[in-house]
Amino acid sequence: MANSGLPGGQKTPPNINSLAAQGIQGAGLGTANALKYAPQQVGVVGQSASVNPMNVTGSNVTGSNVLGTNVLGTNVSGTNVTPQSLANTSLNPYMNPYNDAVIKANETDILRGANMGLNTLQGQAQAAGSFGGSRHGIAMGEIGRDTLSQLAQSSAGLRQAGYGNAQQAALQDIGNNFQGQLANQGNNLQMQGMNQANNMQGQLANQANNMQGQLANQGNSLQAQLSNQQNALQSGLANQSTGMQGQLANQQAGMQDINNNLQAQLANQSAGMQGMNQRLGAAGQLADISNLGFGMGQTVNNNLAQQGAMQQALQQAVFDASAQKYGQYTGHPAQGLSYLNAALGVTPTTPQTQVTSKQPGLFDYLSLGASGYTGS
Repeated sequence: MANSGLPGGQKTPPNINSLAAQGIQGAGLGTANALKYAPQQVGVVGQSASVNPMNVTGSNVTGSNVLGTNVLGTNVSGTNVTPQSLANTSLNPYMNPYNDAVIKANETDILRGANMGLNTLQGQAQAAGSFGGSRHGIAMGEIGRDTLSQLAQSSAGLRQAGYGNAQQAALQDIGNNFQGQLANQGNNLQMQGMNQANNMQGQLANQANNMQGQLANQGNSLQAQLSNQQNALQSGLANQSTGMQGQLANQQAGMQDINNNLQAQLANQSAGMQGMNQRLGAAGQLADISNLGFGMGQTVNNNLAQQGAMQQALQQAVFDASAQKYGQYTGHPAQGLSYLNAALGVTPTTPQTQVTSKQPGLFDYLSLGASGYTGS
């Protein structure tokens, strides 16, 4: 219902019940919104970097093998000493070249002696007169046999002596040759032994020098490898330390950023909670003011109800007077009819009017306030 102006050009005052209803509704909406408030979840943003030290691995130091050359002495082989045998030695070179002349001279001497004996025997036989006899023949035979035997024994002895001398000379040469071969073999063996010793000493000296050189080179190589390995390890440890310090610094910076972010989120959450509490307090104050306005509205409504009752009583009196007058006006024909009914014996009926009243409650005021809030 549109607001009507008051006498004297005054504006219609605001409806206290509408204002109270609006305040209660606003307090309810604010409380409902506050109940929907969810605090901001504070989560750790970011992740600190992991510090992973790198492995420092030293290189293996391997020394070169020192292999000495084998010292191989030459075999000392003596020449074979082959003794000569008398059986395989010709004795011709050792025979006396005058042996045959001596034998012939000896035979000549024996034959001359035999002839001299025969001549003597013949002279004796002639002297005895037995020359040509048997005894003379036997005696000559004996002289001849003795002469042949002497010739044979003398030649054989001379030849045996010459052969023995040749054997002795050959044996002497064989012995001398054997001794010479043994001496030469000993000298050869001694020279080969000396040469072998000198050769082995030279090889041993060369081997020692070679091994010393290899050992020196190996020592220098090992020292260089150890130095390089130590430098590499020191560089790796330095790089590792620098990398770990950088990673720790980055990690600390990341942790500080996370802490700062967390503190900011906690501060924002606290501010949101404070704002929500302030909104709840304002909603409570609005509800209290609305309840106060509602009480004032009830007082005004009670006053208006009393005034309305008085106006209704006055209007009811006016209505009753008007109805009475109207009844008299309209009842005049009926009165005339009543006479007729009375004459006819009919009971007339009188229409009745019933007036009801209602005491307004809280729901009526809220409805009234809501209708005023919505502009109806």
